[in-house]
Parts: sequence; C-alpha cells; structure tokens
Amino acid sequence: MTKEIVTTGKLGSYAEDLFMELFIDVFGPEKSKYIFTQYPSVDIYGNRRFIDFALESDSIKIAIEIDGETYHNPNKVSENKYYDDLLKQNSLIYDNWKVYRWAYNQLKNQPDKVKDEMVTFLGEMPMFKLIEDYLPSQRGKIIELKDHQQDAIDNLNEMRKDGDSIAYYTMLQGSVS
Repeated sequence: MTKEIVTTGKLGSYAEDLFMELFIDVFGPEKSKYIFTQYPSVDIYGNRRFIDFALESDSIKIAIEIDGETYHNPNKVSENKYYDDLLKQNSLIYDNWKVYRWAYNQLKNQPDKVKDEMVTFLGEMPMFKLIEDYLPSQRGKIIELKDHQQDAIDNLNEMRKDGDSIAYYTMLQGSVS
C-alpha cells in the first residue's frame, strides 16, 4: 500500500515537509523534537547561514540539507548560487559538521531508499540535545517596584491595550526630605 504524502509547505518548502514526514516514519514522532529547523551557523567568511535541519549531541553535529529544485538544482541556479551552496557545505564540514543532503525528487520518488539512507547515516539516534539544552542557565533577582514605578508599568500596559506602540515617560528623580 502506497502512503500518500501530504505536503503543506509549513517548514518553508514542500521538500522540507516531505523530509520531516520520512524522518518521522523512520524514527517516530518522539524523535522529531531533537531536530532544529533553520539552525543558525556562520561560514568561514563570517556570513550568517541557516542549516535546514540540525541534530546535535555532545560528540556529534549533523547538518541535513534538503535541495529543492528551485533553489539548488545546478542546472537551474546561477553559477554563483551553486558555488555559494558549496561554500556553505564546505564551511560546515570545516566546523566539524557531518553533512547529509537529499534532493526533493529523491524524497518524492524514492522514499524507501531515502529512509534506508537515514537509518544508515543517522543510526540509532544517539542522545541528541533538546532546544532547552542550548539555553544558558539563567540568574536573576526579584526587583521590588516602588508604587510610582508600578503605576508607570500599568499605564504602559493600558496604552498597549489601546493600540499605542510608543510612549514617552518622564520621572522626576531626587530626594525627598
């Protein structure tokens, strides 16, 4: 029985949606929480880039790039775009990422082969990190507001409810004798 793949473009492209469906078919929906979409990276020239899908553990970084026909097919994109894609991949490898790529037509026309490759490349899914694992630990203190400070915050909140997006507040500072 052939499964009908429903593509919605929710992740940015139909190809990326299709990849996620195949990933979930292979590893189960509970493993999808470890995938970061549009994960930020920097190339060797300091330019900001985004990895389509990233998985990270303490010992391994995996970048997964999904090549749609519109933006990645070497026969359809400019030579500069093609070279830029190569720079992105080479920069990731230089920064110790394992890089795996699939084209939309592979995902669409050879889903079983792609699933087999996912199992081979990603294996038994070592302990990848959740997004909370990347957040720095937070420190802070409770600030006790004076009555006039709380009044100012309350007034700002009321203004926001009324649709105002900018306010100018002046507060006198000094000492009271």
